[in-house]
Amino acid sequence: HSTDFEVHRNWLALTHSLPLNQWYYENRSEWTLDYPPLFAHFEYGLSKLAPYFDSAMLDINNLNYASRKTKLFQRLTVIGSEIILAIAIFSLLKSMQIGRKNHDIPMPIIQLLFALSLLNNFGLMLVDSILFLILNH
Repeated sequence: HSTDFEVHRNWLALTHSLPLNQWYYENRSEWTLDYPPLFAHFEYGLSKLAPYFDSAMLDINNLNYASRKTKLFQRLTVIGSEIILAIAIFSLLKSMQIGRKNHDIPMPIIQLLFALSLLNNFGLMLVDSILFLILNH
């Protein structure tokens, strides 16, 4: 499995197993938590769902653990996050219509360009889809 897979598995384990004040100081793995707090809390939230798939992935000492159920869980979290992003973008686009006055560029064109610019964020899709969905087979 990829290094990125183990990084996120380890972050799930440490946010699940340790108190908040130890998240950024835990160093059993070389993959220490080095993302901003909002992302750490996102991992913590995901760690609450992880036991429904495979609780062993949350063992902080279980380095390089990659069961089929763990891989499935990580794949589903990527897909789920992308669906949530798409729903949020759609909601934002709908709210952009409220209170809009006549302009030269039709609103559907603005919405389409805005949605494409967010949904086609190559970096986001590359990291999420390729590293988790393809390399972790």
